[in-house]
Amino acid sequence: MNDTPEYLTPDLLGSSYLYSDTARANTVFTFVAGLTMAVDRKLLEKALNALMPRFPQFAVKLARKGEYLVYEKMTSPVTVCDMSERALFSSSRVFGRDRLFAVFVNHKTVYFDFHRALTDEKGVVPFVRAVLFHYLQLGGYEVENDGSIITLRSEYHDIEADDAFVRLDDIPASRPVWYMDARALSIPHLSGTGEYRVTRIHLPLSRIKGEARMYTGMPSTIVSPFFAQALTDSYPGIEVPGEYIISYIQVNLRQYFPTTTFRPFFVNLPLAYNRKITEYPVATVLMSQKKLLEAQLKTDALAYNAQRKISLLDNILGKNSLPSRIEAVNAMMKKKSEEATFSLCNIGNVIMPESMLQFITEFYPAVPPSLFPFSLSTINFKGELVITVSSSDTGSRVCRQFVSLLRQYDMPAYISENYNTTPLEYKPE
Repeated sequence: MNDTPEYLTPDLLGSSYLYSDTARANTVFTFVAGLTMAVDRKLLEKALNALMPRFPQFAVKLARKGEYLVYEKMTSPVTVCDMSERALFSSSRVFGRDRLFAVFVNHKTVYFDFHRALTDEKGVVPFVRAVLFHYLQLGGYEVENDGSIITLRSEYHDIEADDAFVRLDDIPASRPVWYMDARALSIPHLSGTGEYRVTRIHLPLSRIKGEARMYTGMPSTIVSPFFAQALTDSYPGIEVPGEYIISYIQVNLRQYFPTTTFRPFFVNLPLAYNRKITEYPVATVLMSQKKLLEAQLKTDALAYNAQRKISLLDNILGKNSLPSRIEAVNAMMKKKSEEATFSLCNIGNVIMPESMLQFITEFYPAVPPSLFPFSLSTINFKGELVITVSSSDTGSRVCRQFVSLLRQYDMPAYISENYNTTPLEYKPE
């Protein structure tokens, strides 16, 4: 009988990120939270360390067991670093050996960096909320829990570290009716694998007019075609006959197969753009995108997509040696980077107590442009759709054109922030 706690056993989907040594593997993402007050680093450390026993699935570090990478319990306390120490933290190889997440502070902003082996952009939200809530409590701010926040007294359940992805292997599945055998148009990475540009765009949902109002419940069907058009406008001459701008829609499976797991639980669905906003009525473009996505969002189609991924990962991670496993994962990542032009991750609505919301000014994920030159994320926060664009192009022409297009079609979007940052690096032992 295996007495190893579930949270010390890497899950299948997360494991695929443990064995990649390429900087384009997209192994680390950032969740950003802005507060109304300057952040006290020592108080934030106190909040984090108090919560780690409640979140054992995050309190882990990497270890090698034979030819496999496994988890061990974290043995040192969590430290909160200043943002100026980010490059030093990454180069010191602490990331992975000591723990698989890191926290940085810059004045009123907290940056949470997570290795994808631990969680995904949706799965990490309860943890980030819990940390911020406890920090505010320790700071003497008046916050009340409405039941949506995990606290020190909340009981830990094994399902929070469950490999829900593998459980889809037994669900009835059927191959979806694919829209076409589309070939993705590729845009070269412009600045290598180092610094990248983050642009945050706000779109007040209540102020959207026209045809797009009908599609706010599925923001990917708005963002994907308009951003694709912005790419076409910003890169004249990139169009190639027989190729399409394809977005990889990262679909959170929790709403289709309910679970409270924090582990990675998503599939990527392709959405091809071939009805240009400038040549067709916008209603036609949005409806076609919605139908193409909905055809792939049926539970049997999602299960089919997941089962194909499970079969692939089983084969790759079953390799006999660590080098062969790393080689196979890197080959898989390279193939994935050729299947789309950009990625898009939708988090959905943010739920937290009103008493807490008054102290939170920003709350969004930033996905490094590793596999693709552009990675987007969307989240509904305080009645606005926050669209975050991460780009290897350190300029802002695509984002400016994207916002301009949205505004032309009665969507009053605006850019609230631009900044450059460098992703944390991780390499397997």
